[in-house]
Amino acid sequence: MDNLGFKLTAITVALAMTACSHKESNVSMPQQVVFTDVSTEVGLDTDKNWKYGGPSLSDLNNDGYYELLLTNHDSTPVQLFLSNSDFSYTKQADIYPRVDLHGMASGDYDNDGDNDILLSLGGGNGLTPQPQRLLQNNNGQFTDVTEQAGLSKMGARGRSVRWVDLDNDGDLDFIQVNAEKMVTENTPRNILFMNNGNGTFEYHPSPVFENLNSERVLITDFNNDNIPDIIGFNGYSPLVVLQGNNDLSFTDVTSHVLPKGLETTGTLTLAHADIDNDGDMDYYLARGKLHYSIANNSISYNNELKRLDLRDEGNKSHDGLSLTTQGSLILSGFYHFPRGKKMAAMPVYLGEQQVQITTPSDEYEINPVQAQGFAKSITKTGWYIGYLGNNQWRVEWHLADDLAWDVRASFKNVLDYKTQWTPQNLALQDILLRNDNGRFVDISSQLPTETIDNNWGVVPGDFNNDALVDFVVYRFGYLKQRVADLLLINQGNNNFTSQLLNSATSELNQDSHGDMGAAFDYNHDGKLDLLSGDDDNGSWHLYKNTTPMADKHFSLIRVGYSQTGIDPLGAKIHIRTEQATQYQLVGSHSASHSQSLMNIAHFGLGNDANIKEISITWRDGSNQVLRNQPADRLIDIGNIKY
Repeated sequence: MDNLGFKLTAITVALAMTACSHKESNVSMPQQVVFTDVSTEVGLDTDKNWKYGGPSLSDLNNDGYYELLLTNHDSTPVQLFLSNSDFSYTKQADIYPRVDLHGMASGDYDNDGDNDILLSLGGGNGLTPQPQRLLQNNNGQFTDVTEQAGLSKMGARGRSVRWVDLDNDGDLDFIQVNAEKMVTENTPRNILFMNNGNGTFEYHPSPVFENLNSERVLITDFNNDNIPDIIGFNGYSPLVVLQGNNDLSFTDVTSHVLPKGLETTGTLTLAHADIDNDGDMDYYLARGKLHYSIANNSISYNNELKRLDLRDEGNKSHDGLSLTTQGSLILSGFYHFPRGKKMAAMPVYLGEQQVQITTPSDEYEINPVQAQGFAKSITKTGWYIGYLGNNQWRVEWHLADDLAWDVRASFKNVLDYKTQWTPQNLALQDILLRNDNGRFVDISSQLPTETIDNNWGVVPGDFNNDALVDFVVYRFGYLKQRVADLLLINQGNNNFTSQLLNSATSELNQDSHGDMGAAFDYNHDGKLDLLSGDDDNGSWHLYKNTTPMADKHFSLIRVGYSQTGIDPLGAKIHIRTEQATQYQLVGSHSASHSQSLMNIAHFGLGNDANIKEISITWRDGSNQVLRNQPADRLIDIGNIKY
């Protein structure tokens, strides 16, 4: 149980359900999957800050181990952790200064055998639109070649970047996906750059893509025509499916492929995986509400700590609530996220006399005598707190202008509270779409009730090596308390059971939130491990999969360059055993703002110790097949460039 006795309110009912109930099913409960936090052991030392939607993983130097590109949004320089042969990591000297960093992507745009890096920078709320940054990888040294590559003239409010070969000419083009345009911007909402094949790029008009109302995209191939497609989402508007036309243009097929009437607004991360081993991609939509949506009449109440946590909008407004205590009221965590106009701290005024005190970040105790009565008139921006007698308190907050993205506060020693408004319910139902010949069928009813929550991320992978793809779902949690994430274990026939991942949530009950991560076998022992980023005062963590799997086999397949010189991105991997045929697409298995290049594919094989056939098809149609391969080892296919 991870609710710690929380009193149920409109905001916490669905969250509490996730800690104490399971969807009824005829299947038996599977073996628990267990993780151990090895962050310190492997040298993954990171700061506690905002994350912004997940890591970018790729084998930057083609040595067979993934490097970790991590972001703390705008608080640290870009962080690159280089892998070592002993499965540890070394933080490289800052490859780019501290900026307003959002998405990242890795890919070999110049076809020299190592992966280069794209960075997506914010545009100062539209006031200072920024071009993406291209860092060329030259034997582990990264050089900013944005200007030389012809990319410095067009910028926007950058959110996500993606490498993708949209015209199938063998080299990687890329797309820049941006936040909504401001009226002063004269460039397209989104920008597509075509690779000229000589180290430079040029803008290529693509009207359907340019007008895509999304800030995050997944590169996929939903119809198996070997042409990359784009699925766009941003949390504030419905999912959009763009079918690629193989010429840097797209056709919007959303109404054709999605079930009629399906509500997809609130999708924060999208994953693709072949959950039924039928050879096409199915899709999991992790849905929830982001910081700005949360900042509107949101409350969490912890009955054990007698603490009420609050978030509200930072626009011009006035609101309040009533508290019941036994004695003093303890204040803490009073904070506002500044919005343009600077305000060092939002003032706190006590009682009818409006005596100003230092705005409390740490615990600050006030007794009834200090706060007698309540303000008769409220005109200035600030928090107003007054004692009304008989253990009753009144708290109001007033913003005279649009001053913040949100305001936050915590009150301890609270026995009860009342509001004249209904606290916001942050929970949404996740969505699972089965792909039937290029059209999606909603099978969300097969998901456990624990998935009705505020879910910010999802990562697919076979975590128990039974030849069926599972999902890790990252839960935001309470306003100031991390809760355990979920593992959805695939039982076959579109059924999933759930497990709380207490062993893979190191900051459980701390003041941080679930965000996003990646699944990969960092130590090549055949078990999928987890890299997870805890947002909003949280760190990055690496969790080693320590589940006993003596009777389960695996295969690691490293896809190199084709004999025709095509890099691994977009290659299709099919493996066939006695038990099942499985399929993966090289690239990102799930996406928020960043893109990974996962060319070391992990497959669970169940009880099969032999692989009948491995088939790799690169994006130019070239193919390589291996037959009768043993399990439980790393298999290289294609040309591995060192």
